[in-house]
Amino acid sequence: MGNVRKWAIAVALIGAACTKGNATEPGNSIVGPVDAGPVVDAGPVDAGPTDAGPADAGPADAGGIKFGGPGPWPISNVQYSWQDGIQEMPVVGVSTDENQNLWVATNAALYLLRPSDKTFTRFDGHSGLHLPGFPIPKCDDSAGLLNPCPSGEAAPPGINEIVGGGAGEGYLGEVFVGYWAQHDWSITDGTEQDPWRHSGKLDRVRLVTDKSGNPSLEVVRFDMVSNNTVQYWHNKSVMRMVYDHFIHPHELYVGCDHGVDKISPDKWHPPVGPWFLSEDNQQSWMSDHLHPQACLHQHCDAPGPMTQMLADWRGLAVDANGDLWVGGRYAAGRIRYIAENTKWWATPREDGIEATKPAYGDHYDGNCSGNRPVFCPPLEGDPVNISAVTVTKDGKVWFASGTLFNEPKDVPYGIASVENPGTHDKITYYDPIRDVGLSDSDVRDLLALPDGRLVVAGLHSGLVIWDPVTGAKTSIRAGKDIPSDRVLRIQLDTMVDPPALLVATQGGAAVIRVLP
Repeated sequence: MGNVRKWAIAVALIGAACTKGNATEPGNSIVGPVDAGPVVDAGPVDAGPTDAGPADAGPADAGGIKFGGPGPWPISNVQYSWQDGIQEMPVVGVSTDENQNLWVATNAALYLLRPSDKTFTRFDGHSGLHLPGFPIPKCDDSAGLLNPCPSGEAAPPGINEIVGGGAGEGYLGEVFVGYWAQHDWSITDGTEQDPWRHSGKLDRVRLVTDKSGNPSLEVVRFDMVSNNTVQYWHNKSVMRMVYDHFIHPHELYVGCDHGVDKISPDKWHPPVGPWFLSEDNQQSWMSDHLHPQACLHQHCDAPGPMTQMLADWRGLAVDANGDLWVGGRYAAGRIRYIAENTKWWATPREDGIEATKPAYGDHYDGNCSGNRPVFCPPLEGDPVNISAVTVTKDGKVWFASGTLFNEPKDVPYGIASVENPGTHDKITYYDPIRDVGLSDSDVRDLLALPDGRLVVAGLHSGLVIWDPVTGAKTSIRAGKDIPSDRVLRIQLDTMVDPPALLVATQGGAAVIRVLP
């Protein structure tokens, strides 16, 4: 994962338009070492009842799929590893689609287990996935249709993230596969001049059957590019994806190495007419890109040049209104929902209000004063390393911090809850070791359960089921319920009842339906 890095964007004051919707954003990796300072901890307070957020929506109807009930899988805890046909480790993602197909990903392959299957079916580049060495033959570009497509494939190690999608006419299930991309972190990285501008990205993978009735894949590659200009292809590596089954069904959100995209996969169609980026073509199904912002050691509206800090949007969560809460390496906030992809990316919106509101990070004055980026780094633009976001039914938004890099200012800041977000923010901090019971301070992932507890994953601590109201905590460690204490990703499937906790680990996958 040597290509995973931070991203700083140097822009003049007049050109802070990555968030304003115009095309004046040259790239520049400018980040100096700064002492990250101590972890801020305000101590635990009453967090109130919690819930898994919008996924706990009860029975629903999405394209003929009925949610609720036990589903086709047994109500038991199951682990999957080498003996089940998974040929390599680690497992980097586990997810289910609306037909309850179970999808498992390693860096090198995608695996499918249908409810009637005994072992996994393995798919790789030979199956149509755009893994390293399997570029898409052709791709649209400012220069026209490029054949072959330059670097139109994943960079090593390959797959980084998956999320299950829908089911509909003509296909039996769906999963989205996100890849690592190639960066050189030069001033042209992510621009029209970048030779790797088409690398990474994601595939829409739909399950079909061949003439013999065997599972087969229909793969469409989504190449993310700025809506208003082909000069910027900043979003290349996929860090996190969330698929909305309930509030605005079949909307996909993609957190990347620069910003966040909204994709409406059901609206995808091959380009028609002369220009792929017209409103009738790519813009009809894709909106690229939005993000809250922070600037390096200054406010973003300060006089003179600024360095806008953007990277690693690993935290994504849909709230009960269908809005998207996001957290990245330097900033956090909410992206307000709007259906039209030609308008979602623009800020301010037609109502005159910023698309990202509230936004945490810019106008931070240090020492926990001003508009802190949820956590309290020494100065604006210093990393807070948000690794996960989850939203509870009571309206609280929870943020976790976990590092990716080994730089002096990269420290884990723990867990924070934000009450009354955007109005009268009340931020409470929790220590992962003292309050939650992890054995390390890095939080790898975080989600809320319908019963009011939180599932917290540490780097090497396995899982902890934690009740922030009572303080009760229960560890789930390697052995009985999960294959490894090194948890890489967790998801919660609330399309079934009881819900299924889907766990990706260094040593395999787990599906937990009987929680302690």
